[in-house]
Amino acid sequence: MNLLKKTLVAAGVATAVLATGAAQAATVNNPTVSALGVVNLVASKFVANESVKTVLDLPTVTVTMGATETLSVDDSVTFTLSNGVFGAAGTVASTNSGALALISGGAKSATAVYRVTTAASAAASVITLTGATVTGTAIADNAAVTTGVAMSGFVGGAQTSLFSSPLTSYSMQLVPVMTATIVPAVGTFDVAKGFAALTTTTGTTSATTGVSTTTGAAVITTTAGAGSTIGANTSGIPASVPAPASTLVTIAGPMTGVAQITDANINPTSAAGVATAGATTGKFTIDTATNTATGTQVATGAGSATISFAGTSAYDASAYTATVSRLVDGAAYAANASIKAATAFAFSRNGSSFTTNSFGALNKMTVSDRSGALGGVGADGAIALTAYDAAGAAVTCTGLTIANLPNNGTTTIQGADVMAACPGAKRIEGIVNSTTIFSSNTKITAEGATSQSGGNNTTSIAN
Repeated sequence: MNLLKKTLVAAGVATAVLATGAAQAATVNNPTVSALGVVNLVASKFVANESVKTVLDLPTVTVTMGATETLSVDDSVTFTLSNGVFGAAGTVASTNSGALALISGGAKSATAVYRVTTAASAAASVITLTGATVTGTAIADNAAVTTGVAMSGFVGGAQTSLFSSPLTSYSMQLVPVMTATIVPAVGTFDVAKGFAALTTTTGTTSATTGVSTTTGAAVITTTAGAGSTIGANTSGIPASVPAPASTLVTIAGPMTGVAQITDANINPTSAAGVATAGATTGKFTIDTATNTATGTQVATGAGSATISFAGTSAYDASAYTATVSRLVDGAAYAANASIKAATAFAFSRNGSSFTTNSFGALNKMTVSDRSGALGGVGADGAIALTAYDAAGAAVTCTGLTIANLPNNGTTTIQGADVMAACPGAKRIEGIVNSTTIFSSNTKITAEGATSQSGGNNTTSIAN
């Protein structure tokens, strides 16, 4: 009788599909794709992916069968997780479909198979899986967990899928505990005038301190993620909202000669998030050895980062990038190396550069202008030097004055003057506020003079 009934039901389903477009097919609550064809990313099902994902609640799965669809004794219903394994199989109950008992899988398995043990009493069944949990530690960050439901039975002596199953119910989505956006300063800024100041159109200069500050600020905005709901899961994770002090902002770029990087929403810390002793709130901690500046956020929300330059170093074309990461946040959240990274500021060089790895008191460096355009606005032929010792560490230069490069003229830099102002210097880098230069480096020894030279067109020369 059961076999005959199921054969007729299967035929009825086929007929209904042809006539009405699947009017009789079983359905699940919150299918992965809605009737409008969009993925059902429901915020209430979001789980913070930096949480300690030990035990996660599986939302109730409800299977609603068609008006003529019933399950017979020995038919089965299989629930399958797309990620993770069951922590607890939960309870399966039914209306009008008889009793079901777990026969395989369940805890520590990705599947739970239930068999119908008593005959159905009527059609139009509703089957629910409640109280199931998922062990989440093996689930990858940003992964989704869906629950598949397959109903099967023997039709004509063969195991057959019933009622248009398997069906897929969207259960949860792992999302970042904190998200961030980084909006760079407007465009790029040119550094001119021997890099002692920014151009007046893109920066402001303090006459009393000689510090140049960018007018455009990089805005870094953090927002607590949709999965950061207190006690959202069985184990109480998350236990609290994410702490802003565990959100670390790292700015990377050339830091020698940077006077300060300010942001009212920043507390100065090390790269590990440890507060910097004696530092001022609202300023990043600058580490010239690693060319980074670090700090943790005071509050979730927007902060505006501004860079100020002391005007004592020559910069080549370069960029400052910001990375926003999450540190370990108590017992609730693990670390995340980057929730956002982007360019915060960028240099465009308003001139040419040269370098030499062999410089001493007997050297003589000459720089000649080939642009023929000096003396105009911005292009004044100013030359700025940065010196480094044999180990590559920056050397402080005191009292070094280099004459501006004349239009179509030449400026000579004496090694003795550089060594007197920059003790221990070995490598010299220079930037010239001219689009095209010719540079030579001559050294006099007991065996005679050796010379290296090169020309460029807004590119670097190595002598």
